[in-house]
Amino acid sequence: MNYQEIQDALRKIAETSALLEEAYIENGGEVTEVTENYEEYKASLMGLLAGEGVDSLGRWLKSKEDEKATYQAEKEAADRRIKSVERTIDFIKQEIGHILRVTGKDVAKGAFYTFKATDATKTGINGELLANRYGDIAEKALREAGIPPYVGFKLGATVKAVEGWSAGHDGEGSDLLVRETHLSATFLKPRKKNEEKE
Repeated sequence: MNYQEIQDALRKIAETSALLEEAYIENGGEVTEVTENYEEYKASLMGLLAGEGVDSLGRWLKSKEDEKATYQAEKEAADRRIKSVERTIDFIKQEIGHILRVTGKDVAKGAFYTFKATDATKTGINGELLANRYGDIAEKALREAGIPPYVGFKLGATVKAVEGWSAGHDGEGSDLLVRETHLSATFLKPRKKNEEKE
């Protein structure tokens, strides 16, 4: 039983119910051969839906849940691979930056690739300091507002928000920022033929 057949059965049940009600009204509520036929037809449709219809929808639902699980697993695997590749890219750039510093060069030109020594800076939030500074205050405010203890919370801040606030408030909050600097390199790829003409 496919989806269209299920919809047809539902429509027929609705139509039969209306005809059955009309027949009972015309006969003063008495059971007749016509009402019995309608009742039997309606019951058979309902049995079909409750059996084959439910199984059909169940198979469809299961296939979609399996499809979603597959996509989710693929996405998670892809995310892991992307992170792994990003770490490898950072490592290669650090190695090239190290080579450039050791050789005393700012720029290295190979036959196909050129690299320029740089420092890469990554800025993040000191989560431990954030929690120590504002955790108890936030907890107290929540409980005083009537939010029950079973409702948890997690403090968070973004680098952009802290930098924006700090700039307008005499550096307040800037100690929450953690900056890590390491050797890196700018990667200049070979120019494509059409780029050389420009």
